[in-house]
Amino acid sequence: MEESSGVDALEGPLFMLRTIFNVFWKPFIWLLSWIVALVYILASPVLALANGLLTVAGLPLRILLKFEAFLYYATGAVLTGASVGLLLYFTNTALFQLLQRHNSTEPPLLEDSESVKDEPIDWESKWTDPSPKLSSTIVEEEENSQDSP
Repeated sequence: MEESSGVDALEGPLFMLRTIFNVFWKPFIWLLSWIVALVYILASPVLALANGLLTVAGLPLRILLKFEAFLYYATGAVLTGASVGLLLYFTNTALFQLLQRHNSTEPPLLEDSESVKDEPIDWESKWTDPSPKLSSTIVEEEENSQDSP
């Protein structure tokens, strides 16, 4: 008598499962592959148009990449300037507050008084000159030029 191995015993049920899988799932997979191919064929003009639009949209970025070294330099300069500016601002603010606290016993240089705030400022009188020197100077020059010939 021949002894059968355990592998031979499993070949029968595995063959049956493989056959059942092929009978039920192969037509479904075949139909699904045809549907995917049809969708790809119908969508290919849209994909080509999208590819062209993305190429045109990426053109400015490709031009900017030509100036990559300058952009690195400018970005570094902007970040350095902003950080140093903020450092100076906060340092000056802190020092000003510190000095203002130590000199709080002295009277402030500019006092806010209600009388000064209530008086209206006449800006027109400050800018206009009561004696028109310019016009008299021009007239004198005209008189002098007529006398000389």
